[in-house]
Amino acid sequence: METWSSIPEFNDENAKVRTKEHRASGAEITEVTYGAKDPEGNPTEPEKFYADDYDDGHGTWTGIKLGDVYHLLSWKKPASEGETEFLDRTREVLSEIDAVMKEKKALVDQAFENLKNNAEGSEAFAEIQEKFEKLRTLNVPREIKLNERFAKAVEKNEQRKARIASYLDNKTAKEALVKEAEDVAAAGQWKIGNARMKELMDSWKKLGYAGPVDNDKVWEAFQAARQKFYDAQRAWYDEMDKQHAKAKELKKSIIEEARAVSENSEEWNKTTEKLGELFARWKEAGSAGRDDDNKLWAQFQAVRKAFYDRRTAWFDARNARWKESADTKKSLIEEAREVLENNNFTRAAADRMKQMSVEWKAAGSAGHETDEGLWKAFREIQDKFWESRREDNENRHAQWKERMDGVIQSKKKQIADLYSQNKKLRTRADYSATKEDIDQCYAQIDGNLETIKTLESDIEDIQKRLEED
Repeated sequence: METWSSIPEFNDENAKVRTKEHRASGAEITEVTYGAKDPEGNPTEPEKFYADDYDDGHGTWTGIKLGDVYHLLSWKKPASEGETEFLDRTREVLSEIDAVMKEKKALVDQAFENLKNNAEGSEAFAEIQEKFEKLRTLNVPREIKLNERFAKAVEKNEQRKARIASYLDNKTAKEALVKEAEDVAAAGQWKIGNARMKELMDSWKKLGYAGPVDNDKVWEAFQAARQKFYDAQRAWYDEMDKQHAKAKELKKSIIEEARAVSENSEEWNKTTEKLGELFARWKEAGSAGRDDDNKLWAQFQAVRKAFYDRRTAWFDARNARWKESADTKKSLIEEAREVLENNNFTRAAADRMKQMSVEWKAAGSAGHETDEGLWKAFREIQDKFWESRREDNENRHAQWKERMDGVIQSKKKQIADLYSQNKKLRTRADYSATKEDIDQCYAQIDGNLETIKTLESDIEDIQKRLEED
């Protein structure tokens, strides 16, 4: 396939270059028309109109940019080179590019579908990866995005493999803890055993997930060993029933107090502080017995959670409003900056700038700190726009007045030239020998006088416009 490192212009200063985007790949397709001749055989711009359907005989070269190289799609040389051959590989080349893009997209989709299998699929993924890496590299925008997506899938696959390996490590470690917990439960040494059980639980908490198949199994076995130990301690806990009953009543009162202060409260900070105090009192209340403690804790947690959920929802909603407002205002800042940087000072641009201020107010608050910075940026752009527009209008007005002065002078010169011409026509009429010649002179004089009246009227209109300004 013929290639070019840059767009050819064929040493034709009249050559025209057009570009468009290839839909499937995002690559740039460039068309160069050149070698046109006018009816006299002189170089001219391609596709210029001539009478009698004259063919300028221009040539057309079309190429697609892959990376930094232009690949030929079609080439019809100009008639001036004496060739009529038309080389067209457009369908062949674009079909190949389309096929590569289609296959890469399909492989990317397959890769992400494969990743949905959390435990398996790495072998199939390797096959997909091998196919992807064997495909031709086009170096086009949409392919680059596909490559980035596939690289992300590869990264996720590596994470999956590492995760599965960690499952096995965690399972082995947890099984060792289960075995030791069973040994502690069988030993019957409550004081030492209780401390050791806590140590085993701390160690358990530090371990990670053991996988969807084994995690619950090893946890249930660990809990069973601990439960066996604690059930055997029941006799010792029986004598603590009085303390448990006292703690139970105290925790009930804490639950009721928590419900009273939080149920309908929207004083988020004050109520959060109060619930913190109640939680501290809860911890100081001591144990009410495992069963009652769990029930009471669930009730206490339900009260606290209901409040915290409402608080979180309120702050989330507020933050969402702030974010939406901030996004809207950032968009308005970028739009205003673009108008300013493009030196667009038209009435439409000015109206849009005014409307942006209306939209800014309608966007609402984005939070005090964020609003302050955004407003400063927006206000600076707006101020620069209006100042620049004022200067632009003044410059345009001055240029217009200068042009109008030039027009007046030009029309005055035309009037003077017509008066001079009429003077010569009258002299010619005075010395003419025929009536026909005399009539012709005076007809031309009358036409000149009409033209003079029109020019004087034009001058008067322009002067009125200048005076009104």
